[in-house]
Amino acid sequence: MPTTTVYGVGGQIATNDSNITDLAGGINSDAIDSIGTLETVSGLSVVEKGNAGIHKTIFTMLNMDMASTDAGANGAQATKKLYTFPEGQIVILGAHMVFPLGSIECVTGGDDGYADLADLSIGVGSDEAGATVDLAGSEQNICVKADVDLTAKTSNAIESGINAALLPLDGSTAAIEVWLNSSTLDNADHGVNPDILRVDGTITIVWSVLGND
Repeated sequence: MPTTTVYGVGGQIATNDSNITDLAGGINSDAIDSIGTLETVSGLSVVEKGNAGIHKTIFTMLNMDMASTDAGANGAQATKKLYTFPEGQIVILGAHMVFPLGSIECVTGGDDGYADLADLSIGVGSDEAGATVDLAGSEQNICVKADVDLTAKTSNAIESGINAALLPLDGSTAAIEVWLNSSTLDNADHGVNPDILRVDGTITIVWSVLGND
């Protein structure tokens, strides 16, 4: 029966029963640079499967908090670094994210932070979000953003995003990072004070290491 290696906060191994030869079920411990580094974030864990040729990284977020920052006329943004790929030429083969009904919520709400009725975009990108309304470019290039409606400060539908296109990323000089980014779609969706966006869901990235310079 295949064994899966599970990594918790800070990338620490939770279980590692044996060396894996079934690449569909777990990590091949002999493969070089097949695993990235998970950030130490409360509520974030990862399951790794495969090797450097074809690898699947599955993030689970359970009550993971992202602090928002007001950007004046550019709404408000929140971002959280999740992961760093091994250094080298990385190709994203595909990515998917899903947030169940009610799994995105603002903790404060009202005029002090996110409004009771707020529009958000949320996506996975390869660098830190900038202070601009909505997400674009590398803020949502690994997985396409989902437009999220908060009703009574809570997401009112299942939210998901997918990227089925190949995405080559040059991490030979500096390793590629994975960020969960969010932005309001309008300045009126957030007040001037910081807030907390609490997130539950999963993000799956299938990727490959082509080599390093």
